[in-house]
Amino acid sequence: MAITVDFDSDNPDLTSDTDTQNEIFLQIFNSGDGELFDKLYRSDAISNFSGAPLTGADRLKFFKEFLASKPVLQAEVTHSYVAGDVALIGVRFVIDGTTDDGEPLHIEGNCTDVLRRGEDGRWLMAIDRPVAGSLLPE
Repeated sequence: MAITVDFDSDNPDLTSDTDTQNEIFLQIFNSGDGELFDKLYRSDAISNFSGAPLTGADRLKFFKEFLASKPVLQAEVTHSYVAGDVALIGVRFVIDGTTDDGEPLHIEGNCTDVLRRGEDGRWLMAIDRPVAGSLLPE
């Protein structure tokens, strides 16, 4: 993984800067490290990436399994609004890789993300709501 933005891997921060947010998110997703990727999420965050709303241990399990094959994410921020400690981010994304069966994997769509700044000042994912034009393989 080529690091283009430095970040603390123990306590990653998506920051309030849209370009930096996107770059950190891409770097960590594309690393294939599901445990590190889950650190971008608040403990109570909801991710619908699997097709079902997941939190906590279920969300972590999904991220670890899905990212293990190291799919590649490309993402472009389409809009970003910040109000105090909350940010609404729109993203157009494409994910390419292979399934556990060796079949090609291609997912593309749009995502609406809500980030919140915590008491420690870090910006983390609160809601991750991708809507894929093609669904995840079952």
